[in-house]
Amino acid sequence: MTMIATKDKLETDRSPDRDFRIQWSIEPFAGTAMVDAWLDVGSEIQSFYADRIREDVSAQHRILHCRTPAELAEIQADFWRRAVTDYRAHAGRMTELAERLWFPRGGDGYPKT
Repeated sequence: MTMIATKDKLETDRSPDRDFRIQWSIEPFAGTAMVDAWLDVGSEIQSFYADRIREDVSAQHRILHCRTPAELAEIQADFWRRAVTDYRAHAGRMTELAERLWFPRGGDGYPKT
């Protein structure tokens, strides 16, 4: 016969520890800069994906219309060369944006805090 437990088997103290306190007092302008950075990250990712899909479709189109194995090899090499260059550039841009997430800077519209 299966018994269903109606209460926790381990009794725990649910009162907060008096020595453990987190203060959530982020400056309002730093919070705004962080949200702006997150929006920039999302926009950058969407733009990158759209560009890469466009390149992928273009490469597939060129592959479908190639006539020789040499032309196919050239198309594939060009595709991988561009993909590596694009991903490397995208990783650099994402690193810059990630830096803005962790270390928000005041811009023209933000006071220096």
